[in-house]
Amino acid sequence: MKIVFALLRLFGFKSIPAIAKLLQTYIPFPLLHLYRTYKYNLSTVIDRQLSNLFRNQVVTTKKLIANRKTILFYPEFPTSGAIYYICLFLGYNVTNNPEAAFDLCIKWKDATFSPKDYVLFRLSVQNPILSIVNINCENISKTYVDRVFHTVFGYSVTVDPLTYTGQCVMKSDLNGQHDGKIIACPIDTVEPGIVYNKLIDNEVEDGKVLLLRVPVFKYIIPFVYLKYFPVEHRFGRSFAHLISVRLAEAQDIFSEVEISKILCFCQKLGLDYGELDILRDRRDRRLYIVDANNTPSATMIYNPLDLPLDKQKCFLSPSDRLIALQKLAQAFKTALLNPSKL
Repeated sequence: MKIVFALLRLFGFKSIPAIAKLLQTYIPFPLLHLYRTYKYNLSTVIDRQLSNLFRNQVVTTKKLIANRKTILFYPEFPTSGAIYYICLFLGYNVTNNPEAAFDLCIKWKDATFSPKDYVLFRLSVQNPILSIVNINCENISKTYVDRVFHTVFGYSVTVDPLTYTGQCVMKSDLNGQHDGKIIACPIDTVEPGIVYNKLIDNEVEDGKVLLLRVPVFKYIIPFVYLKYFPVEHRFGRSFAHLISVRLAEAQDIFSEVEISKILCFCQKLGLDYGELDILRDRRDRRLYIVDANNTPSATMIYNPLDLPLDKQKCFLSPSDRLIALQKLAQAFKTALLNPSKL
C-alpha cells in the first residue's frame, strides 16, 4: 500500500485508472482482486485527508481478516455488477471456479434468457441444502415480466396495439435495450420481438419523470433509488440522460400492500437478488413493474474516482453513495448469506 499512496501523492487520484489497467495486465486475479478491494474501499472515503485514507485501509485490512467468505459467481463473472462492488466493500473473496470452496453461490448470466445450467444443477444436487441465488430466474423478458406482474397485481402494462386507441410505448422484449419509442395506436401490424406497453404518466414536475429503481435481496428492499430524467429522454440510459438521483426508504414510497406484492412478484419470477424498474402513474396512482434485472450494474455505487467530474453530478453524492453501499451490504449479508435469520 505504500507504493499506492506514493503514486497517489505523485500523480493524484486521476492516476488510479492507469494503475488499475497496469495491474490487470501483469498481476494474477487473486492479487488484482485484493488491489480492487483496497481501491474501492479507498474511494468511499468522503474526506480524503491522508490520515482518513490510511485509517480506511487499516479498516479494510481488518475486513479481509475477519470476513473470510468466498462467493462463487457462475457461469459468468460480474466485474461491473453491483454485487461485485458489495463483495469488495465487505472484503469477500470471489471465484468463478465451481470446484473451489465457497460460502455462497450466485447464478450470474447477463442475458434475457438463461435456462438451467448443468454445473449449477449438479451443485444443487450434490448439496441439497445449498441455496443458489437466482437459480430459478430463467426469463426476464418484458413479456414474461408483465405476465408475472399481472398475476400478482391483477392488471397489466401490455396493450394490444392493433385495437388500443391512444399513445403506447413500443420497445424490445429483450432486457437492457433502452430503445423505447412512443407511437400512436392503433397500428396495422406488430413487429416480432417487440412489446407494446401502456404509456405510464410518471411525470412528477414540469419536464421531469421519475423512475423508481428498487434493489431486492429476497425479502429485503434496503431502499429505493429515485432517478429523475428529462421527459424527452424518459427511456434514456442513465449515464447519458440522468438528471439526478436520491435515496428513499421503501416505506416512504410504497404502501405495505405494494411492498408485499413487489416481493411476491420477485418470488414468482425466481429473482432472489436483482433490481426492478417501477413507475407510478400519476393519474391512476398504480404501480407498474416495467423491467427486472438479475445482473444489475454498479452505476449508482461505482468508484467515483473513475468517473469524470462532469459526470459525477448525475449520480449519488459521496455521503449517499456510502449510505447506499452500507445498506446494500447489510441486506446482502442478512438475506443471502444468513437467510435463516430472516
